[in-house]
Amino acid sequence: MPLQKLQFRPGVNRESTTLANEGGWFECDKVRFRSGSAEKIGGWVADTGPSGSTLPPPTGAFWGTARALQNWVSLSGYNLLGVGTNLKYYIQNGIGGEFYDITPIRLTTAAGEVTFAATPASTVLTVTDNGHGATAGDFVTYSGAVSLGGAITATVLNTEFQVRTVVSNNVYTVILPVAADGSDAGNGGASVVGTYQLTTGSDVYTVSVGWGAGGWGGINAGAASTGWGTPAPAGVGLGVQLRLWSHSNFGENLIFNPRGGALYYWDTNANPNIFDKGS
Repeated sequence: MPLQKLQFRPGVNRESTTLANEGGWFECDKVRFRSGSAEKIGGWVADTGPSGSTLPPPTGAFWGTARALQNWVSLSGYNLLGVGTNLKYYIQNGIGGEFYDITPIRLTTAAGEVTFAATPASTVLTVTDNGHGATAGDFVTYSGAVSLGGAITATVLNTEFQVRTVVSNNVYTVILPVAADGSDAGNGGASVVGTYQLTTGSDVYTVSVGWGAGGWGGINAGAASTGWGTPAPAGVGLGVQLRLWSHSNFGENLIFNPRGGALYYWDTNANPNIFDKGS
């Protein structure tokens, strides 16, 4: 059988089925068309943020595992990138630029609702805030605090922290950058305000161990399986979902939300180096 030249139509057509699209392209990834032929897009360039970034570890550029990206160009011509991680949401201005934290705020306390208690020679700070609603790994920023009397100054307190442990609905702990001394007996004063960011999510998916996880009529509880109608053992849940983000542009502005969460709106500023939290 003689060789026969195949000539495919350029472009990707998703308006019909693969069968109806015979002689054309139905699905491609990282492909462009030049002179009527498919051509792979050129190589990748690592974007890890600016050299010598002052942002904290673990990545040096942003917190968490990135799960979603949204790229667009503002009306002023700035190339913006939305980055959703399991811990925060960022906007980057230009390749290699700073990552600006625009994680939405879920709660801002009234002045005086937050108090501190330090332990001498320890970096663990106990925070009391009735009904705080925080979970381990969440982020909170304090303002209005005064020195506890020693090494724990106002400068040390009035910044962002990540919640280390949740003791109760009213108490949690954070880690200080310096250890307290014997003079740190204060509580931060009557003007402390706590600003809590959106609750963080998981960077891994945990398989469900609840209804339907085991055989029909049974619940898989470790090595044993219970029978039909038997109460579920303690700890049986619905699994832990990944923190995933959905986002889209409304003009030059951004609408985004975490999976199963509220919808947030970020208004692009004329100055791309001024970034506010989503509302």
